[in-house]
Amino acid sequence: MNPTHKALRDGTREAHERVDAAFAGFDLTDRAQYAAFLHAHAEVLLPLEAALDAAGAERVTPDWPLRKRATLIAEDLAFLRDASPDAGPSDTPAWRLNTLEEVAGALYVLEGSRLGGKFLARQLPADFPRAYLAPDQPAENWRNLLDRLDAILYEPAGLQSALAAAHQAFAAFERSALRRTKIKD
Repeated sequence: MNPTHKALRDGTREAHERVDAAFAGFDLTDRAQYAAFLHAHAEVLLPLEAALDAAGAERVTPDWPLRKRATLIAEDLAFLRDASPDAGPSDTPAWRLNTLEEVAGALYVLEGSRLGGKFLARQLPADFPRAYLAPDQPAENWRNLLDRLDAILYEPAGLQSALAAAHQAFAAFERSALRRTKIKD
């Protein structure tokens, strides 16, 4: 584990645990709850990917266009015949990623979620779509991103900016999950 990865992991551990706990409230074997789970992700993923596009995420990871998952989550929701939002307006703030370090922090969260997604996809019934949770991606993508983050976030101030952006992303996912959990109850 490189030093930047360790600092990001340690610095976001509690936020990550809160997100995991919030999403644990969804029964992924239930079609409606799986759709709510996907909507909770989409509510954050779609505007965050747009902000990463606008901020030039390919400066951090040149293969950014191949890593995006907005189309995949839309396909899964369409397959479930649940493509329309059902929870009213989002409270997700507009994303402003002004620096390369902030882009790096947001990418750390989005790309890290892929690792958990592969685990979650194993819980899905065989007839449920899984393009978003288990996209076909090269195994080295995570390692390549971590190497890029280590090259970018070598100064303490840059690392702090990345951590702040990562915390903002984790908090948005947590809020969205909790809101969707309340709606399904």
